Amino acid sequence: MSSQGPKEELLGLLTLSGQTRGEDIANAVQKCLEDNGIDINKIVSIETDGARSMTGIHRGLRSNLVIKIINSILERALYHRQFKDFLEEIDSQFCDLLLHNKVRGLSRGNVLQRFALCFSEIKTFLNEKSIDHPKLEEDKWLQKSNFMVDTTIKLNELNLKLQGKDNPAYALLEEVVCFEIKLLLFKNRKQYRDETNATIDTSYFSIALKNMKDGFAERFDQFKTNKSTLAFIVNPLNTNTNEINIEPFGIDAGSLQMQLLDLKTKDLRSGKFTEIKNKLEELEVQKCMHIVQQKWTALKEIPRVEVLIFGAWNSLPECYSEVKKLAYGVLTIFGSTYLCEQAFSCMNIIKK
Repeated sequence: MSSQGPKEELLGLLTLSGQTRGEDIANAVQKCLEDNGIDINKIVSIETDGARSMTGIHRGLRSNLVIKIINSILERALYHRQFKDFLEEIDSQFCDLLLHNKVRGLSRGNVLQRFALCFSEIKTFLNEKSIDHPKLEEDKWLQKSNFMVDTTIKLNELNLKLQGKDNPAYALLEEVVCFEIKLLLFKNRKQYRDETNATIDTSYFSIALKNMKDGFAERFDQFKTNKSTLAFIVNPLNTNTNEINIEPFGIDAGSLQMQLLDLKTKDLRSGKFTEIKNKLEELEVQKCMHIVQQKWTALKEIPRVEVLIFGAWNSLPECYSEVKKLAYGVLTIFGSTYLCEQAFSCMNIIKK
């Protein structure tokens, strides 16, 4: 832990994670640890369900016209049945709309995409019901709506990459950084301006994407600062100890430097990490191929990244105790809230 007291640092971690009631949660976590005889000074990271972090303080898409229209159709049994019959009559590629889940998750992107693909059918149906939404006739609104659909789908794709049980924090950080860079490329796409005849300020999309990029930069700033520390588990041979944050792990800096130098200079030891990097690259290639070919069963059979990494570090003798201690500490850091949310989902199923 740092020079702060355990309680204060725990509060800081929870505050940074986006919790508005960080102090209450810190008290509850501290009591739980004390009741179970767990030393708070040995805690490296804390994971919560991330509700506030994911939904934010603004309602955003929930109050959007798109969601309002979708709910107006799906929440009325008669309208819903008539709309599905209408889609069947015109031989639409879809048989229904999707309902927006107000809690969290990937539903919003899927809902918006389905709305965009069924846009003409929805307009026709609403006109037949004499339901008037003037915005649907405005080209500028349609352009912005399409932009929202596209960017939300991109966020969904990122979200999927950040889920799963065996994703170390360093790998998730790489995905986030890569997405930030891609945001700069998205703004050069002109499909939103070319789809209709509307004249819209060309800076609108650039400003929106810049704001999104700035939001990512601010939210993940702490992770970027510790990038070298997170990557240590797979790249110890090219690590500068001055760039590593060892404070949370209770490691002796002098011993770490000596052991790491020994590790780098002995081929028998260093070869293990050259080999692990090659294996990880092979796994990434296999993973990409399975995704492209939609071989989901084969994707699940790919060896877990964490197992390979743990295996390499476990093979080192105890004379590298400080180096191993740092590696294990980094490996125990939660990369995302996936496991915590999955646990809550299981609890809800049992409760029902």
